[in-house]
Amino acid sequence: MRRDHGAVPVEFAAAVGLLLFPIFVFVMTIAPVVERRTVAGRAAAEAARAFAVADDESSGRSAAQSIVDQIDANHPFSLSLSLAGTLDRGAVVTASVVVGMPIVLFPGIDGITVADYTATHQEEVDLFRSLDP
Repeated sequence: MRRDHGAVPVEFAAAVGLLLFPIFVFVMTIAPVVERRTVAGRAAAEAARAFAVADDESSGRSAAQSIVDQIDANHPFSLSLSLAGTLDRGAVVTASVVVGMPIVLFPGIDGITVADYTATHQEEVDLFRSLDP
């Protein structure tokens, strides 16, 4: 009769290495992607709103950029903003925020950013707003 002493530790090590480690890496990779998508979407929404309620285009662009800069300062990744549209009554303004996405991320090692994600938000300029003549 054969004795199989010592087989369980080998199987346990193989199970941890081959099954649990890939799951761990997947979970650690998904969290930063979700965070960056959420931050970019919120930054685009806030920037579009700041631009749409501004008194003129230059102050609106400045306010929108200021909001994105403030959000950018609170996170370890960078955001870039682009604005489109005019402040005419009923017009639609669009804010687009681009953030780099890490494709592979291991704990303690910076990810390799190879893809950009663009979050876009549109905001309508109020039809009944007061504008200078």
